[in-house]
Amino acid sequence: MLATRSIKSQNPEQDDSAVNTTSSAIYRRRLVWEVAALAVVLVLGLGVLGVSGPKPCASCHDRGTFRAQTQASPHANVDCRRCHMSPGMLGQAVFTLQQPLHGSFLQARTANRDAAAVPDARCRACHEDALKGVVVSNGIKINHSTCATKASCTDCHSSTAHGSATQWIRSYDMDGCLACHMASKNVACNLCHEGQQADARVKSVTFAVTHGAKWKTTHGMGDTATCNVCHKAKDCAECHGVGVPHEPNFVAAHSSYAAQTDARCASCHKEAFCLACHGMKIPHPAGFTQQHPAAAKKQPELCKRCHDDSDCTNCHVKHAHPGGTGGAVAPKGGGK
Repeated sequence: MLATRSIKSQNPEQDDSAVNTTSSAIYRRRLVWEVAALAVVLVLGLGVLGVSGPKPCASCHDRGTFRAQTQASPHANVDCRRCHMSPGMLGQAVFTLQQPLHGSFLQARTANRDAAAVPDARCRACHEDALKGVVVSNGIKINHSTCATKASCTDCHSSTAHGSATQWIRSYDMDGCLACHMASKNVACNLCHEGQQADARVKSVTFAVTHGAKWKTTHGMGDTATCNVCHKAKDCAECHGVGVPHEPNFVAAHSSYAAQTDARCASCHKEAFCLACHGMKIPHPAGFTQQHPAAAKKQPELCKRCHDDSDCTNCHVKHAHPGGTGGAVAPKGGGK
């Protein structure tokens, strides 16, 4: 103890510096905790104010087309925060604090997607019953437990709250449903439709275009793989010829259809459409058999897009050995 006192007494300035450093550290820690506590109180207070005060979204969004579409929607009387705010006191506080910045800094820099997006959990908070059994709405029947297992609520119902004012509208349509129903061969109309006339079923979403007033020029814009659910192949063939609607493996099989006398490929496809893949005029013009050696020598890789090596050997071997059985074999695709 005497030695310690002697050392301290010999360095009084160093002792004072150590004491001051310790005091400063304690003061800084206390200040940090006091500021943090004040921030928590402020955030929670603003959160409570945001819940009980006026709707913070209305100052920017409650106007013009957006207002009209929202008021006409099934969610017209639902508070914005029920869908766009995370639950709990902290979520309320963060949402409230975001509002002054949302229209300026946050929207420009980060787009504030959390506020704009609507996670499934917020939908289920009110619509949990929609996931149980078959639901019927606007003449459409659906069992979400089997038909929407890999989809989010907003994949089909994005415009439910704000109608056509929604920036990115996603909705269900029959083409999307038929992708699964055709695979399972379960395509009975009354499985999904209830209380609708047949013509009313094709007046929404994609079908409103493909079956609208200008259907003769727009019907090819839809998914042609689903046409035969309602239309017989012969109905299409009257205008388009054989092979329409195209089967799933049509690319591999199209040469056999194109070679038929009643093929009408040009009714939908321009010559450039064929050239983009084949690199030459297809179907081959008359007299091409006599001209093909020059074409094969110039671009042999193009020939192999349609022809196997056997197409060449079968023909050329028989020409070289006239005693062989059978005649010359025309290439795949019907070239003469």
